[in-house]
Amino acid sequence: MNRRWLAPVIGAVLLTSACGGSSDGGTSTDPANAAAASAETSAGEKVEDGVTDYLGYVGGERKKADTALPPVTLGWVNVEGTANGAPEATKGAQAAVRYVNEELGGIDGHPLALKVCEIAAAEEEGQRCGQEMLNDSAVPAVAFGNVFVGDQSFNSVLAGKKPVLVSVATGPSVPTAKNTSIVFGDLSHVFGPWGSYSRDVLHARTAAVVHTNTPSDKIAAKAAGEAMEKAGIKVKSVGFDAQATDLLGPVTAAGGQSADVIVPITAGQGCVGVAKALKQLGSTKPVVSTPICLSPDVAEGLGGDLPKWTYGVAQTLPSDSSAPDVKAYTKASTSAGLSKDDQGKVWAAVSWTSVLTYTKVLNAVGADKITPKTVGAELARFQGPVIMGAPKVACGKYSDAPAVCNDQARFYQYKGKGEFTPATGWLRPPA
Repeated sequence: MNRRWLAPVIGAVLLTSACGGSSDGGTSTDPANAAAASAETSAGEKVEDGVTDYLGYVGGERKKADTALPPVTLGWVNVEGTANGAPEATKGAQAAVRYVNEELGGIDGHPLALKVCEIAAAEEEGQRCGQEMLNDSAVPAVAFGNVFVGDQSFNSVLAGKKPVLVSVATGPSVPTAKNTSIVFGDLSHVFGPWGSYSRDVLHARTAAVVHTNTPSDKIAAKAAGEAMEKAGIKVKSVGFDAQATDLLGPVTAAGGQSADVIVPITAGQGCVGVAKALKQLGSTKPVVSTPICLSPDVAEGLGGDLPKWTYGVAQTLPSDSSAPDVKAYTKASTSAGLSKDDQGKVWAAVSWTSVLTYTKVLNAVGADKITPKTVGAELARFQGPVIMGAPKVACGKYSDAPAVCNDQARFYQYKGKGEFTPATGWLRPPA
């Protein structure tokens, strides 16, 4: 299968694993999501244009950075070089650096640079990156790409001595790490809006949560269930083995045939398995997912298209070409040499956000006053807006996860063949 429109769709992947089914390869789920498809887009905080003026946002100047001046260097840590890595995260960050230097005047005229440390697959590699960043006096601050392994050893070394900016927290130790800010959210706290959406838009009273029995999916399922229970929805959650392909039993046990809303939390073959189970049950209920199942293997397993479900994300979809902030990102990142394929991948997009956020912070501090302390203090004051993200964030809101700055999400209805329609504005957890 080679569908050109799939490339930008895959860029919708964000935060957690979830997907669901269709009755014929993902193309006949319109009845199942009839309520979601007809929902008014006025639900949630109104979505304005977002950040479209990068020059004003970062407080820069329309000129090139002066290469005669010493660079301001950011540390950059990312998992890549293996099948599960995200090299596009580094590509997105490097494109943003080029854009800052070519179009936004650098940092007070100084060129911006990245010091890159890659993690391949082992936890102990994070220790090496932590030591590199800590021991380099030219690096006042660090940013993460997709660091889902190595984060614990990294944080044990850095120990809050330098600030760390994270777009999406995928590593388990990141939400509690010292001197850290996560601007899009983490696995546990971004699921609150699932409760608000299910209650206020779908008017659900019962929910079926079906999840893989992996540590991260258990956390996600627990968070989603608690959010919906807080919204007054009765939840039944059932797990299944990651290697299972016939999921009729777990889906039935969770009440997938009768619940008002179905929330699958899985990936890859799990998405396909849930899809086939829902087809067997003849389910016509809405499915609300996170977008990990928007992947080529799921589309292939379902006959060529992705499930026409509702997807909640903590970001404006990079594939939503109608959104003004996405148009601004696409235009700017194209000028900076980021390929079209990479533009639509979420790790490139959120890494672009991270670098421009740091540019805003560093300019506010001033090139001659940049130290780990001054950058950390300025970053701690950051309240948004987030580029292609929430209009306002609050770091330190949660005592159990002080690094988490966001608990908001938007919901999109997938129409098929790469077309999404916004279903809500920014939703917060149920009160």
